[in-house]
Amino acid sequence: MKGIVFLGNRQCAVKEVPTPEPGNGEVRIQMKVSGICGSDLHVYRPPEPRDWVQGHESSGVVEKLGLNVTNLKVGDRVTVHHHQGCGQCYYCSLGDFVWCPDDKVVSGAFGEYVVANERNCVVLPDQIDFIDGPFFACVGTTAYAALRRLGVEQYFPQTIAVYGLGPVGLSTVRIAKSMGTRVIGVDVMEERIEVAKRCGADATVNAATEDPVEAVVAFSGTEGVDYVVETSGSTGGRSSIIPSLRREGKAALVGVGSDDKVINPGDMVYRRITLMGSVVFPIGWLKDFVRYCAQTGLTFAPAVTHHFRVDDGVEALRIADEARCGKVVFDWD
Repeated sequence: MKGIVFLGNRQCAVKEVPTPEPGNGEVRIQMKVSGICGSDLHVYRPPEPRDWVQGHESSGVVEKLGLNVTNLKVGDRVTVHHHQGCGQCYYCSLGDFVWCPDDKVVSGAFGEYVVANERNCVVLPDQIDFIDGPFFACVGTTAYAALRRLGVEQYFPQTIAVYGLGPVGLSTVRIAKSMGTRVIGVDVMEERIEVAKRCGADATVNAATEDPVEAVVAFSGTEGVDYVVETSGSTGGRSSIIPSLRREGKAALVGVGSDDKVINPGDMVYRRITLMGSVVFPIGWLKDFVRYCAQTGLTFAPAVTHHFRVDDGVEALRIADEARCGKVVFDWD
């Protein structure tokens, strides 16, 4: 089969590699749509090569069963939780595979077939398009988990500022809008700001040319928004969190990047600000999110700006790395 491997220093190649075989409790999935995630770029940029097929945002059709598979059948449409634990420890019993001491990432979504344990697979209802599958596998459910941890309520009057309008930020905009929330998006890339508008943002700010805090506070109509979701990981984004919030506001840190210490604990104390980190999600939340999207009709198609075939993988990674885009996906049909 064809797959994309990373050569180091922002170089990659499309290679012929062996088609993986499912082992005990595993299934082989024929890809339909897979996505390029920001964390893929974190291993695309360094000098170290990765000589196995990359990508962890999978969606496709179960094509082959390994031994002792009981909950899936050939032909099932699935997405894949991208963290695979041992299946035996305390955290795996909670479905929070990312905390498992033996956790590993389910790679291979930049290839024609992916092998995954059946416990990582979530069946997609027929009304959900494969274009949404990569969002369920990682970025979309990551955004959903941040909003859930913050306690954002559906159809309750709330305001949210989203700092960083990459795929996670755009997903946050889509989900928050589906919940009836007023959303302002902040970025420094005009291309991403335009995608955020397409995704339903009520207002946007280009932080390269405007004061984002001033714009966010004005948008709130009071002293600040109820919630901030920071997905950029940048110094500018993080330093804007507390000034953007009203008293007793809440914020989730999702983006990984700068280690600059720009958040003042005193400001948190005297304004009763709640600040939390949010990384990935339990598989139960992934199932909840799939049901939510099936019930509401929420789709992430407006966040997708580029479609590629695997043969064009070099160009696809280059565009995703430039960050002047929304979501970049590979189509397999």
